[in-house]
Amino acid sequence: MKQKLSLIATLFISTYATYSAATDIYVVTNKADGNTIAHFKDAKGTFAMVAEYSSGGTGTGDLEIPALEKNPDHPLANGDDPLISANAIRASADGDLIVSVNPGDATIALSERQKGGKLALVNTAKASDLFPISVDISGDLVVAASVGDNNGSGSIALYQIKDGKLIVVADSRRDLKARPSTISFSTNGEFVYVNELVTGKVKVFGIENDNLTESPVSSIDSPRAEASRFQAIPVGFDVRGDNNKDVILMSEARFLTPDFKLREGNGEVVQSPLYSWQTGSLSTYTVDKKGQIAAVSQDVLTGSNVEGDEIANCWVALSPDGKTLWAANALSSSISSFSVSKKGDVTLKNDVAYKDSSETAFYSDMTVSRDGKHLYQLVGNQGAILVFDIKPNGDLTLKQQVGGMPELGTYGMLALD
Repeated sequence: MKQKLSLIATLFISTYATYSAATDIYVVTNKADGNTIAHFKDAKGTFAMVAEYSSGGTGTGDLEIPALEKNPDHPLANGDDPLISANAIRASADGDLIVSVNPGDATIALSERQKGGKLALVNTAKASDLFPISVDISGDLVVAASVGDNNGSGSIALYQIKDGKLIVVADSRRDLKARPSTISFSTNGEFVYVNELVTGKVKVFGIENDNLTESPVSSIDSPRAEASRFQAIPVGFDVRGDNNKDVILMSEARFLTPDFKLREGNGEVVQSPLYSWQTGSLSTYTVDKKGQIAAVSQDVLTGSNVEGDEIANCWVALSPDGKTLWAANALSSSISSFSVSKKGDVTLKNDVAYKDSSETAFYSDMTVSRDGKHLYQLVGNQGAILVFDIKPNGDLTLKQQVGGMPELGTYGMLALD
């Protein structure tokens, strides 16, 4: 089925490229009149949008939560990034079940992935509060984070897939008293990781008797070593399992001053001309088999200088071998690459593994194919996906650009074989 693309053009830089890595890409459209999951399918080397499937709830359209007020001049209210989160759509280990969030009516959706990659809605369950933003699945357990009606009332809750349906685990709501951003199970499914957007905390909850521990088993603050350094705003993160520990690789945007204000700008940031930002960063942590979290690398820049380099690192994606990490710098329209050591230390490889020189494209959710050959990047203010080939050194070559989704409001990305 042919789709009208919402970008200036669809780029087919190489008509002979093959994309054996992922056959299906899924993105949530966030439609307010009925939320859907857009399905892009690989057809002999190029992706095309082939279908939309109901997620059983509603989105918020081009309005960002929790205020749901439009302000084109404000970087947190212009509709580019409605949830400020990652992991809004996730798959079971075998790829047969999909979970996603519906922020408009505060539900969590369970869908079944059928032949040809088609999705069939199974059911929805109520979220722990208003505006669910992030979700994950491990075995028959599902965990989700919700914002609530203000940025100081976030919570998480546990769900179970029982008799084929998603149900809420009784008494599993845990109040964070802060806005969460992204949630994930540990690689062994014994812990839950959740970060907090403005406090900068990263918390570890345990799973005991098929429920969440009453309080975190450990937590840590995002780093800010110097008094002049902007606050670390953690958004998306990835997790690598290493024997008896996990390594958490955390994105950090740096847009709030030390006293939590926005700094006035003079047009330095094309997408946010009224404000200026400091260079983004990445920090890593280990979590041991008892759930204790510890810092490894702290405030590793997406550039060489605290001022003037790539900004708004809000999403990351890890290579299948766990040795390379890519970071999406939303307001620089760029992707940086990092080397990841066995211990979890990170060093910057290339601050500009790829860049759109116009700096007008909002780079949001991203993921890497399971064979490590391709990277997929959601463009949040164009309703489009960029498909890249990954070079041996981690740099990226753009192969295709495909649209067909709403220009603003889309979130989440999942790529499956």
